[in-house]
Amino acid sequence: MKKIVRAAVLALALLLVLPFSVQAQSPQQTLNQYIADLQKNPGDYALREKIIKHVQTMRPAPAVPQEAEKFEGRAEFAIKSAKTEVDFLDAAKEYEKALLIAPWVPAYYFNQGIAFEKAGKLKEAKRSFEMYLLAAQNAQDARDVRKRIAGLEYAIEKAAKETSRQAIIAPEHKKSDDWLMKMDGRRFVMPTGTGVTMIYDVKGKILVYGSLYNNQYTEKDRAEIRGREMNIADPRRIIGGPVAACKIIFSEDGSHITQRVRYSDGDVRDYVYRWQR
Repeated sequence: MKKIVRAAVLALALLLVLPFSVQAQSPQQTLNQYIADLQKNPGDYALREKIIKHVQTMRPAPAVPQEAEKFEGRAEFAIKSAKTEVDFLDAAKEYEKALLIAPWVPAYYFNQGIAFEKAGKLKEAKRSFEMYLLAAQNAQDARDVRKRIAGLEYAIEKAAKETSRQAIIAPEHKKSDDWLMKMDGRRFVMPTGTGVTMIYDVKGKILVYGSLYNNQYTEKDRAEIRGREMNIADPRRIIGGPVAACKIIFSEDGSHITQRVRYSDGDVRDYVYRWQR
């Protein structure tokens, strides 16, 4: 029974002492622990914010380690000599190395934001400027930086819309390209009953119009294929007579071409060219 009581007293004593040992940890020791955790998980921006707020309560403020200053110097040189987006991205990475050692320094975040922006990494630039505002209490340029962040937000939204639009258009382009590849090399013919055979040849993206008479082929015109339906710019060169307009319509299955002609008197006629297999 006495042993049980002694064990309980010892456990209670440990519970009482443990909080005091944790509380006894100095602000610098806490900062060191936070930084060690951040270096294991650089993407933990919640921890970065925690570090910044912790440092802002420290008196005196912690000194910036020389190793962080070394990477700052490398980053500054990288920006000064940068000629391409890749060069600016390299500079941003050097600032990140400095920030993993001293993640509370406002200038590192600001300059990293500039490097990211010039590298075309808009989301990363926006985040760096936001961290700068958090680290730089009462910054004199806060208004300008907030405007800069707003500009980046606009650019990010615009890029997202363009990406969405391209995501919609891309399958259509691929579908069109696949269709053209399928049509390439096909010849479509229409006998006239007068010994003349009218011909459309598909050659890549070009539609060639011609005629065959007494085994003699004559090319009459060429037009770029701009889809399954296309207007001919100068219909008079396609069919003789008082033609006002001409439209070329490819069938969905690629078996024939319809040449829809509207004459000057308003009459509309369809001439069908069959695939010569």
